[in-house]
Amino acid sequence: MKAFIVLAVVIVAVSAEMCRETRDCRTTSCVSGSELHCVNHQCTCTTAASGSGACTSADQCTGRCDNGRQHHCIDGHCRCTHF
Repeated sequence: MKAFIVLAVVIVAVSAEMCRETRDCRTTSCVSGSELHCVNHQCTCTTAASGSGACTSADQCTGRCDNGRQHHCIDGHCRCTHF
């Protein structure tokens, strides 16, 4: 069982493209309507959040993101993560 858990962690770590900036994301691609951003050092697809969208931090983003996605403030606009 421990070997299975270790293997699962390794697979997730390898499959997630790491980044410092969005331009570091080279292999991750997003579906139409989504934008690629570097969020918490991981290449992440995001979609526009509901509401006015203007922000300087994620806690200023209101409304909800579908399916338990989290709000992020990216370039002054509220976005929802999308994996």
